[in-house]
Amino acid sequence: MDHDAGGDEMVTRTVPARVGLVGNPSDGYGGAVLATVVPDLAATVTATPTQEVVFRGGGATERWPSIGHWTAHAAAAGHGEAQRIIGASLWTLVEHLGRGEDRPRSGVAIDWRTDVPRSVGLAGSSALAVGVIDAAAGRWGVELDRRVVAALALRAERDVLGIAAGWQDRIVQAHGTTVLVDAAVMEEIDGISVPSVSHPSLPAGATLDLLVGWADASATSSDDYHAPLRRRADELAAPMGSLADAARRASSALAVGDLDTLAAAVDATWTIRQSCAPLRPDHTALVELVRSTGMVATTPGSGGAVVGIAIDEGATARATAALAAAGCRSLRFRFGSPTS
Repeated sequence: MDHDAGGDEMVTRTVPARVGLVGNPSDGYGGAVLATVVPDLAATVTATPTQEVVFRGGGATERWPSIGHWTAHAAAAGHGEAQRIIGASLWTLVEHLGRGEDRPRSGVAIDWRTDVPRSVGLAGSSALAVGVIDAAAGRWGVELDRRVVAALALRAERDVLGIAAGWQDRIVQAHGTTVLVDAAVMEEIDGISVPSVSHPSLPAGATLDLLVGWADASATSSDDYHAPLRRRADELAAPMGSLADAARRASSALAVGDLDTLAAAVDATWTIRQSCAPLRPDHTALVELVRSTGMVATTPGSGGAVVGIAIDEGATARATAALAAAGCRSLRFRFGSPTS
């Protein structure tokens, strides 16, 4: 993730899309998930000094005379529709900073843009949430722990907007690189309970490419997938435990460059998820299309996209061609590459 100078200058944050590779699909249940970033797909948020509060992006502009006017409006009327993730994210930051020394004393102009495909399970909304919180905090001269940034982004979507969401997206995006998020071990930072995070990586000199593909036509809200899972917590506890174990194995395998074990864990993730929390048929078909080419693949999120391990060049070429023939877009990228 980019970190530009703060103080009285504008502050820009670039937050990548993410793909979940192995583990729990919602990283609840005290579970664990291994995920990484897609550096060539990202949201960019810039916070600029001003006495006003301004949101500009997505073809819309909203403006209030001061931060006091904006907070009063948001408390009374909510965060609207066109830029609701922007407003909700800034709201959680302001609420967290409260009345202490770090409280905002001026407004902020938030300009945002994104090329993360919308609603296909690549975490486009959380990229904006993380970017807004991080950029505005930087603009106000506040340094937040990366997991606190993630926690505030989670609050924005789950608590303020009522969207079913978990830790995975926000933590990998707040860190901007590959992470193992393990909610079996929680810690407290700045009064917020957060999961433990480690940064698994391949041995020096080792590389691994991934292929992500998505179908814009099959976009859907992640809430459609995650909300029903919350109502089935008891029956899902055992398979979620198996998924968490797979994520931990995959993380350990990375450290020694054991790509066969990593691939087996990715494969197991797809099999277990489909057995207990299947995707809708068209999303399933997209993953099965790539798997039919000989590539190890799974869903990277809540559906609408697919991620595969590019170990076999022949299978990768076949998968790329199959996605193009199906009218899907695809992108090959290097595992674990930080956002530049």
